[in-house]
Amino acid sequence: MKRNLIKRARSGLVGTKRPLSAYLRRSVSDAYYALFHALAEMLADTLIGASKRNTDSWRRVYRGLDHGHAKAELGTAKAYTLHTSVKGIGKVFSQLQEARHSADYDPRTMLTRRADAEAFVVLAETAIADIDGLPADVKRDLAVLLLIKTRV
Repeated sequence: MKRNLIKRARSGLVGTKRPLSAYLRRSVSDAYYALFHALAEMLADTLIGASKRNTDSWRRVYRGLDHGHAKAELGTAKAYTLHTSVKGIGKVFSQLQEARHSADYDPRTMLTRRADAEAFVVLAETAIADIDGLPADVKRDLAVLLLIKTRV
């Protein structure tokens, strides 16, 4: 799914000299969702296994990722201690989530420059590559951090 979302995000950036703001806004939204689904896929693959993608357990873990909780946890010192890449992933996740909210829900948001939207797509691609490159033990610890709420 992440690859298709990146592909769709990029498709909104091609064509006419001045793409419509709606296409650029859609590209920003798709970039965020590509990153979100990359995280969800990593969680399910790590905890259940990529070979079990057709099972209810894999789908349940995949769907267990919460947007707000992920943003909060990815911005914590605990997340930063997992791996050097996690801090960057967290910052991009937060930045893209805010950009998506603006693009999807704020009618005053007018994107007019292709480069502005493309920058968000590049950020998503970089963060997705960073997720894919995490060591297995870091993926496991990150999965637990993002899915299990701490009880006091």
